[in-house]
Amino acid sequence: HAIACNIAEGTHIGTFTKKTDGAVATRHLLMKVGSDSNHVVAAGADDKPIGPAPDEATAAEDVIAVDILGVKNETVRMVASEAIAVDDIVYTAASGKVQDGPGVVGTYYKVGVALSAAGADGDVIEVQHHAPIRVKVIATSPDVAAIAAALDSAGEIIVL
Repeated sequence: HAIACNIAEGTHIGTFTKKTDGAVATRHLLMKVGSDSNHVVAAGADDKPIGPAPDEATAAEDVIAVDILGVKNETVRMVASEAIAVDDIVYTAASGKVQDGPGVVGTYYKVGVALSAAGADGDVIEVQHHAPIRVKVIATSPDVAAIAAALDSAGEIIVL
């Protein structure tokens, strides 16, 4: 007998299941849409995340749960890329992790507020999450055109 499940059909109450494009060796990484709408992969710093995956996957095509940012009705866990203090706003970082205020020019997504502290890269923290907000980080002393372009492409800007 074959067992089948309907991946991500219908509506969802905070969490849905997706197939992975590859192994996911760490729990609580932020995931993004993968090779198609039925697959996920770890989000990069400039990728819009769907939410953290409380599961691991040993190989491609494994099915994992993903907590939907801004929809799940409880706090979530995320993996820090650096030391993060309680009450810090957290943003996307490389490899599905989160960071406090980005210090490098680029595009990031604000995803919540840390409710617990991280001492170092790889620590798991509790986050009061919200829907991802696109943030553009621009260099100091930008001209008016740079600010206008950043505002056109992002919900918020940070000037270094």
